[in-house]
Amino acid sequence: MRQSRKKWERKREEQRNKVIAVLFIVMMVIFCVVNIATADREFSAKENRALEQRPGLTISGIESGRWMKQYESYVSDQFAGRDFWVALKSRIDLIAGKRKANGVFKGKDHYLLEDIARPDEEQLKVNLDAMKKFQETYKDIPMYMMLVPNAANIESDKLPYCAVTEDQDKQFQKIKASLGTAFQWVNVEDTLKKHRAEEIYYHTDHHWTTLGAYYGYQALAAAMKLDTSKAPAMKSYAVTNSFNGTLSATSGYETDYNEPIYIYAPDDLKTAPQVVVNNVNEKKKTATLYDTSKLKEKDKYALFLGGNYPVLDIRTTADTTDRLLLVKDSYANSVIPFLTAYYREIIVVDPRYYYDDIREVMKKNKITSVLFLYNGNTFVQDNSINGVLQND
Repeated sequence: MRQSRKKWERKREEQRNKVIAVLFIVMMVIFCVVNIATADREFSAKENRALEQRPGLTISGIESGRWMKQYESYVSDQFAGRDFWVALKSRIDLIAGKRKANGVFKGKDHYLLEDIARPDEEQLKVNLDAMKKFQETYKDIPMYMMLVPNAANIESDKLPYCAVTEDQDKQFQKIKASLGTAFQWVNVEDTLKKHRAEEIYYHTDHHWTTLGAYYGYQALAAAMKLDTSKAPAMKSYAVTNSFNGTLSATSGYETDYNEPIYIYAPDDLKTAPQVVVNNVNEKKKTATLYDTSKLKEKDKYALFLGGNYPVLDIRTTADTTDRLLLVKDSYANSVIPFLTAYYREIIVVDPRYYYDDIREVMKKNKITSVLFLYNGNTFVQDNSINGVLQND
């Protein structure tokens, strides 16, 4: 009797294993078919980034191992239902007590905080050397450096328990020491720390809010000795209450959390300086610093200037002959509206997309001052500044 029961149980277990094996094979076949049938995407609106495309097969790529790494990234980016699986993984991790996904911490009070980046020391030195050489070429033109701390630095109290990050303050000190007297350092760190209890960073995005940008502008005005009496009185207005940013998309956290975006507009439009924004590469001119059509899209922060472009030439009716060259990342986009009262022209260059000769800009546009404005994470990993400043 016992032998018969054991035989029956063994047979039942074998059948169960066969069923599991068949189901596994069927699921794998379904996943393969779905992935083959699903067209590759070039851009993820949810993650606000370009997706890896199928790499070309070359002998050198195989020998170096580069092709395999690119193909792994391609499969990961193009996997069918990627957005769903990212969100599912994040929820499972949260249940398990994990509070970090894809370099993003899930902090307190619905805050998502991008981890502080570790510098690419070699590239950073190359960039700083290029900046100092650039300044030596134009010694009579004042140059300023404004490096904005990231939220995980200023809002460190929002980080989850036992979270460990790089020391960004120490990074900034080394960069400032390396630049020496070549650039005047704009101390925005202390300004932001004074206002850390306010909404100076978005909860779900890596950018600072317009309020944060306003405090940054105040630090900038003090360092550059701008005559703030020229600036019109401004008020803040919410233009959307449904912003959910890139950190949410990247991590899968707080996907249902919506927050506002504000702009600052002059009280009296008649007396405020007028602007014409020339998008040089797109050959498009507008009379506003804001692209409200972006409020209908996922990346609503692109409201400011319409996003990032190689070069923008902003002309104003400000009563001055001063002209500013602004070398920047996207943190500068929400600062620029505060600067138009002080310059007849602002040339905005984003080195990530710019391939022309910046020396022609200096000469042709009669630049009177230069400002580098970046957030810390972007600057310490940037690989394009050197190429732009030493464009031959």
